[in-house]
Amino acid sequence: MQTKTVILAGGAGVVGRQVAAILRRRQPDLRLVLAGRRLDAVQAAAAPLEAEAMRLDIDAPDLDGASRGAIIVGLANDLNDRLLTAALAAGSPYLDVTRWTSAQKQALTTVGAQGRPAAAPVVFASSWMASTIGLIARDAARELASVERIDIGVLFGLADRAGPNSVAYMDRISTPFLTLEDGVWRERRGFRDGQIRDFGEGGSHRLYRFDTPDQANLPALTGARTVEARIAFDGQIETRLVHVLVASGVWKALSGQRFEKLRRSMLYNPGDGAAHRVRIDLEGRDAQGETIRRTVQVVDPEGQTHLTALGAVIQIERLLGRLGPALEPGVHLGEAMPDPAPATALLKSEGVRISG
Repeated sequence: MQTKTVILAGGAGVVGRQVAAILRRRQPDLRLVLAGRRLDAVQAAAAPLEAEAMRLDIDAPDLDGASRGAIIVGLANDLNDRLLTAALAAGSPYLDVTRWTSAQKQALTTVGAQGRPAAAPVVFASSWMASTIGLIARDAARELASVERIDIGVLFGLADRAGPNSVAYMDRISTPFLTLEDGVWRERRGFRDGQIRDFGEGGSHRLYRFDTPDQANLPALTGARTVEARIAFDGQIETRLVHVLVASGVWKALSGQRFEKLRRSMLYNPGDGAAHRVRIDLEGRDAQGETIRRTVQVVDPEGQTHLTALGAVIQIERLLGRLGPALEPGVHLGEAMPDPAPATALLKSEGVRISG
């Protein structure tokens, strides 16, 4: 790919600033543009990195001629597909790391409704922490001749740094979703079916189901007949409270904009940072038909926003053709790299611990 311009929509946010800093260090030759609604905020974020600043409203994006051909990165919720549509119209590569499962399906419909193939790569890397966990799971599964099951367990640090969009998925935890079990799609409900998982130094916690695109993408990419994801907060009282509120129907009663502030106040009180921990359990068979079980522990000491930023950087470097073959025009999933090993190597080089 010829372009060396990257526009970070939401570049002044908690994740955006980290993406910009990592990109500037790893790819110093890029023309880096931080974009957002508030020009003063993006100017303040851009100045230390010698990056450019650009006013951009995701709900009414104006991609001028200077932006044509640049990689457009969505780091804030593009709920109405306005940024996606503008990137498609401009023929620009597009990356989004913000979409929950139904929003990803909506975006795929938007791309398909254009009536013609995308003229540039379009990457949806919205699985957990910008598809990093899916890439690690795929890398770990390479030793298996066949994959039967993948279980993803997330321990979310309530004191971690976070932007307001980071808990948006919590507004949907009482909404039914589908997971694949034994090759059959089944309807599930969030924060039900608790299971205990050990996170090593993070301790043991009871985790509950939640909706994440990993459960839609990984079956197709690995052939696994069962893929499930569960989550807990490192505060066990908060985890139990949310479970009770969801199971009793109170959480659903508190849905809607009227109670948004109350819901967010329960779980969005970001602190100075906390480690983000994920446990991946895989089961499958080797070439001789013997059952193999493997557990991979993932820890980012710098937290979930850092891991998300690294995931975005992985996908940007893919789009630049600097982390594996350059992507062809069309739709791509973030965790669908032909060889996930370079991605896991990048994560390790940036301080993410992957063991097991």
